[in-house]
Amino acid sequence: MLEHLRADLRYALNWLLRSPAFAAVAIASLAIGIGFNTALFSMIDALLLRPLPMQHPEQIVDVYTKGSDGDTYSTSSYPDFLDFQAQNRVFTGMLGYSPAIAAMKTGDQSRMALGEVVTGNYFQLLGVKASIGRTILPEDAAQGAQRVVAISHRTWMRDYGGDRTVIGRPMHLRGQAYTIVGVVDEQFHGMVPMLQPEMWLPMSWVEEVEPAGIQDAVPSPTGDTRLERRGQRWMFIKARLRDGETRESAEANLQVIMAQLAAAHPRTNEKRPIGVAANVRVHPQADQAMRPIAAGLMLGVGLVLLVACANVANMLLARASARQREIGIRLAIGASRGRLVRQLLTESLVLSGLGAAAGVALAALLLRCIDAIPLPLPVPLALTLKVDGRVLLFTTLVAAAAGLLAGLAPALKATSPNLTAELKGDRRSMNAASRRWTLRDGLVGAQTAVTLVLLVTAGLLTRSILEARRTDLGFRTTGLAVLGTEVGLIGYDETRAEAFYDRVLERVRAIPGVESASGTVRQPLAINYNRNSIFFPERMQPGAQAIPIAATWVDEAYFTTLGVSLLRGRNFTRADTPATPKIAIVNESFVKAYGSGQDALGRRFRLRTADGPEYQVVGVVADYKVDTVGERPTPYIHYALSQRPFTGEVILARTEGSASALLATMRREVLGLEPNAVFLDSQTMDAQVDMALLPARLAAQTASVVGLVATVLAAIGLYGVIAYAVARRTREIGIRMALGAAPGGVIAMIMRQGLTVATTGAIAGALLAWLAARAVASALYGVSALDPLAWGGAVAALLLSAALANYVPARRASLVDPSIALRTE
Repeated sequence: MLEHLRADLRYALNWLLRSPAFAAVAIASLAIGIGFNTALFSMIDALLLRPLPMQHPEQIVDVYTKGSDGDTYSTSSYPDFLDFQAQNRVFTGMLGYSPAIAAMKTGDQSRMALGEVVTGNYFQLLGVKASIGRTILPEDAAQGAQRVVAISHRTWMRDYGGDRTVIGRPMHLRGQAYTIVGVVDEQFHGMVPMLQPEMWLPMSWVEEVEPAGIQDAVPSPTGDTRLERRGQRWMFIKARLRDGETRESAEANLQVIMAQLAAAHPRTNEKRPIGVAANVRVHPQADQAMRPIAAGLMLGVGLVLLVACANVANMLLARASARQREIGIRLAIGASRGRLVRQLLTESLVLSGLGAAAGVALAALLLRCIDAIPLPLPVPLALTLKVDGRVLLFTTLVAAAAGLLAGLAPALKATSPNLTAELKGDRRSMNAASRRWTLRDGLVGAQTAVTLVLLVTAGLLTRSILEARRTDLGFRTTGLAVLGTEVGLIGYDETRAEAFYDRVLERVRAIPGVESASGTVRQPLAINYNRNSIFFPERMQPGAQAIPIAATWVDEAYFTTLGVSLLRGRNFTRADTPATPKIAIVNESFVKAYGSGQDALGRRFRLRTADGPEYQVVGVVADYKVDTVGERPTPYIHYALSQRPFTGEVILARTEGSASALLATMRREVLGLEPNAVFLDSQTMDAQVDMALLPARLAAQTASVVGLVATVLAAIGLYGVIAYAVARRTREIGIRMALGAAPGGVIAMIMRQGLTVATTGAIAGALLAWLAARAVASALYGVSALDPLAWGGAVAALLLSAALANYVPARRASLVDPSIALRTE
């Protein structure tokens, strides 16, 4: 058996070497299909599938506390974490962490750096080691311990050139010197696959950074810091299960502990059930949202591989026809059909193996290109894209499936009794075959159908992006600059920060060409999933769940700068201070949702609970987009920034000139007042809109590229079928022309054959495309699933490519010399 396999491999390689053009086209087709699949799988593996680099990741679970906005998977407070850690009986250990933003001083200026603030047992529980030095230890988080920091391998190489003497050097954060104690293992990039922390700090120094993530706070009776306030929830928790324990048993145990905490601390812990989740990559809800998207993308590139396999199958069918005499002789001298099928399958598997090798190289190139794409985000994202053993295993399985899929039908066809009759010269059988709908026609029809599905999907997504870009956001984006900073990272308190931002606004308003400028804590379309929970005492029972609503704090110039109309009531003024009654301005959607037919002006509500801080509505503004471009009208609350200063603000400034030029000037003005300021936002509002549309735009571009590749492959397949048919009908064409047929008539005859195949495939593809359109309909904005422009463009592109693929062999057929054709066998 092994000897036969070696002989089959030698024969297959010799055959490919004797047919370099055939081999090149077949390998290229498979390389494109396999390469796209490998690249996409590498991305999905890095984001959703690849285990985090820790010991026994299957034992790790995530622990969440229900948020005040009703979110089942929200963050926890540090006092709750300590109680969970001390009282549970299901874990060998629990750790806490949070992504954090810090002001890192490099040279004369500070820059924003992303890190993680962690409990002292973080690295020990995960089983992560240091490349040099040590990691954060439990004693580093103790009260009175020195400030220490562990840095990432990437930071070590980038900022310190891989110098091993970095241990013991100072790193300045928020004006304080932290001693570098170690470089974390190169394979470890923190808890979130997309983020790459530059450093890890002990939890005891959390007040010197800004935790970034889900923030949920209710008034705490005691405590002055994040580590003391039980009602301030900001940290994520992971735990390692004991042997024999499960996610369900862990959740049950923690629910008992939380019930005890709720009885002891009702104001902060009542109605806060615990959720435990396993196999979390980013966040349970984010993971759930990403999985169908990933499946859809894999299906799309899988269809490209299907088109490529159909191409190779067509080529192998043509090749089998050219080898009729060889196969007939082997059958005649006693070779079994099974033996010949195995030989032909070996040839197709060799092709797919070579295609896989080229596909891996293509995938590596695609991944490098993807990794180099700059994303308009305030923090760098990285997926650690690579072709590793897991990806190569996937590629091997895909290649084997492609080889069998492309080679099985041609192998069976080549060794069929009907083909044997052709080998014996049965011309009637050959002529009959030329008139039937052949297997090769069916494969091209399937290619056409699949290609139409991809083109329609790409067309719908592209049309959706164009419509979203033209939508009315409720404010003008042109000439609007956005600059955000957080001076709390460099030691400012709220009072000092308020004075600083007042000076910044004075300077910005004095810049030539600036029409208006304002301050806010959240600009429209910013990435912000935190919600403000409100309570209506007159319509809600005490103890009822508060209503989560998006909110922001703005100054008196915000609506003017943004271009949002004040419909009723009054604007904020500088007379609104922390000492005056608290007020709010709401939008029209808020009035419609919660007005109950009453005039919103003068209406009162409270934050979080029936006895929370009271606010009175003093104004109503027009609706505008808050979270996404495609959102429906959303209730939104504006609070007076002058009544609650923040250490972090976003400055909006409108100019009659270039917003980009204004942005650069604004940065200079801020740095002139505070050289160590770090910028969390720095873009034009047009760029902000582009960032909000980034996921949809990437999906549309990916679908377009996949559709284009499939179109080219389908056109090649159709060209091959028609060219093969022309070659087989050369004598017939010569007779027709000898009897007076015009070249134009020959072209029409050949074109009719090819377009019949393409049209039949398009009709079948239309049904499949309709199903695909329905699947993506929920992601479309301003476009229906049956959008005529998207469908018309897809069908036109498909038929145009089919026509071009038909015309070349048809034109060649019309130039046949009858005298030569009549001598052709």
